[in-house]
Amino acid sequence: MNVSTINNEHHHNWFRQAAHVCHREFRLIFNDAGVMIFFILLSLVYPAFYSLIYNPEVVRNVKVVVVDDDRSALSRDFTRRLDATQEIAIVGYAANLEEAREMMKRKECYGIVKYPRDFAQNVDRGIQTHVELFCEMSVMMRYKSMFTALTAVTQSVSNERLASVISPVMYQSGSIIESRQVPLGNTSMGIASAVLLFVLPLVIQQSLVLGVLMLHGGNIERRRRNGGYDPLAVDACVSATIIGKTLCHVIMYIVPIFYVLVFTPMIFSFPQNANPLHVFMLAVPFVIAVSFMGQTLQAFVNERESVFLLYVFTSVIFVFLCGVSWPRYAMSRVWRIIGDCVPSTWISNAYVLMQSNGATLRHVMHPFAMLWVHCAIFYVFAYVVERFVNRRRYRDWQRRCKIDPNALHRYDLIKNGIG
Repeated sequence: MNVSTINNEHHHNWFRQAAHVCHREFRLIFNDAGVMIFFILLSLVYPAFYSLIYNPEVVRNVKVVVVDDDRSALSRDFTRRLDATQEIAIVGYAANLEEAREMMKRKECYGIVKYPRDFAQNVDRGIQTHVELFCEMSVMMRYKSMFTALTAVTQSVSNERLASVISPVMYQSGSIIESRQVPLGNTSMGIASAVLLFVLPLVIQQSLVLGVLMLHGGNIERRRRNGGYDPLAVDACVSATIIGKTLCHVIMYIVPIFYVLVFTPMIFSFPQNANPLHVFMLAVPFVIAVSFMGQTLQAFVNERESVFLLYVFTSVIFVFLCGVSWPRYAMSRVWRIIGDCVPSTWISNAYVLMQSNGATLRHVMHPFAMLWVHCAIFYVFAYVVERFVNRRRYRDWQRRCKIDPNALHRYDLIKNGIG
């Protein structure tokens, strides 16, 4: 038998081992209700649940009461313009601020606009004046809508007054500087469109890692019940075991990828300027990297329940690290480095660029390349964990159980504070 024949036989055995591991992983997933909840139900429910929380994205026609101490033509015109905006609905007038506050307590309004007594007089004299806005702050979106409308009307009135003074001298008509707001990516200017595009890839990462770790926890429990052996294990080399599991995870997440990253924005009218094929191509290295990351974190899992203590609380941290609430360039170097070590950071920023600004895969090539770098790094970590942590632990358990069949049972008693 020549060298090429031996190599072909070795490669054939490796692929056969990886296929057996992949098949075994599918069987474990579909026979474990907990893992199915993470892999399927969580991916289906979380995006809809998060989206419904922020629905509607923008508050319209917030009820506002006016306290007009000036009672001038300008204050009445200002009030009409406020009422004409889509953010504010003027529901009435109050004689004074105390009466308006009582109306707010009875939930008849959520905001108060107050004009001072010399409002129009100061404007005519060119003296800066003030319009006071009082907001009921139980819902921040109401405050945002009222403040946006008041700012827009104030700028409009100011521009017209300025133009009326200067244009007869220098111009024929129109304002000197026109202020116009043209949203490009988030055209609805909604919170969900700004936030959830960052969160959706995190749903995939969280569900996949939780499922991988729960599968490993089940493997640990089976070995404790069987003297260090897993009756469902496949005799495969380390690399075939890792690749076989990852292949199963990628196949399992084909449908969740399209549902979470493509169809969820369609269902809830989020920005959807990305090419679905480019989104899928971006998600493939992401799922591979997350699978390897989950297999790396197996070193810290001793039972199924420890999955929640290890990973669930970190999901909020990952949200902030991707830059959804604070830009990454403004973070300290330490936090940027930590964020760079998480696959969701790279796909979240690339995904937002694709969906909001219509970027193609060529425009997000740096995050795309970094996801493949994560694949390589986490594969090395997963290999080290599988070979030098997991398998060494299994051999130690098998050796101890051959000496004393009750060794692992006593370990469980000691772990739970009984033995």
